[in-house]
Formats: sequence, C-alpha cells, structure tokens
Amino acid sequence: MGGAIRDWAGMWRGGFSRGALTGDALRAKLLALEDGLSLCWEGGFRKVSCECDCLEAVTLFQDRSTDRDYLHKHYDVIRRIKCMLDRDWVVYVSHIPREINLVAHTLANWGV
Repeated sequence: MGGAIRDWAGMWRGGFSRGALTGDALRAKLLALEDGLSLCWEGGFRKVSCECDCLEAVTLFQDRSTDRDYLHKHYDVIRRIKCMLDRDWVVYVSHIPREINLVAHTLANWGV
C-alpha cells in the first residue's frame, strides 16, 4: 500500500509505502488511508483532502448510518479511522479515478 501527501499547491510533503502480509484489496486501501491520515496528523496538517480510488472505502466514511459497522470484516481498521476523523481537524474523503492516483499506486508497488 502507499500514498502521497501534498500541500495545497500540489507540492510533495511526504509519502509512504509498505506491504501488507494478510487481507484483501479493501483492507489494503483502508490501511493506506489510516497511514496517510496518521502522517498528516503528525505533520501538523489540520485541513486535509484525502483522495482514494476505492469507492467502497470512501463510502464507509461519508454521511451514513454507522449502526452496523461492527459487522464489517474490517471493523478494526474502520473504527480506528473513524476515531482519527473525530479529532479536532477537517478531513474530506473523496473518490477519484484510479488513473489520477498513479503516484500512490507507484508507492504501493514499492511496498510489495
């Protein structure tokens, strides 16, 4: 998994890449989202636009009922991300096409 962190002007501020020993593609996307949000928080960013090419992952964090989240097989990661999103900052999570997310995919391939 991997991701890139850029500032408001699109300038590189950091990135990450690592392999995941177990899990499916959705879990990898969720773990990448968690890693990216952690880096942003630790880096002092308090207004973040998070772009992800996995629509299933994005919809987990948009306005919807969370009553049944505990039934999801990736509940552990979902819960940690939701706790991060509840911190004192502004985070927008949005879906983008995979073709636009080439830097993150390159970093993810390095982590394999």
